[in-house]
Amino acid sequence: MNKHSSGQQTRSDTENDANPTDRLLTELRSQSSELERLHAIYEELETRNGLLHNEVLRLKRAQRTNVQDLARVAAVLLQISRAKGIALDPVTLDILRRRGWLPTRPRTGARP
Repeated sequence: MNKHSSGQQTRSDTENDANPTDRLLTELRSQSSELERLHAIYEELETRNGLLHNEVLRLKRAQRTNVQDLARVAAVLLQISRAKGIALDPVTLDILRRRGWLPTRPRTGARP
């Protein structure tokens, strides 16, 4: 009986050893699946990030162009105002000063 008991105990130990191995393999597969899912999400976010970066660059270029265009329009407006002797309204003068497109203090004898 002792031999029979030890045989059962050996088989039981082997089954217990297999269970942790199976459990670890299952956990490893699960982690692998989760890692693949996260990698796919990461790739999608990287693509979105690249698109957003390009959009920011496009908007910055457009903004720079708009500022340059407005500065040219302001310069022409000032030229016409001075040539015709027509003073610009205070709000327009304030905008031009804030943008740095007009000197803060007019020179002596100069018209805005």
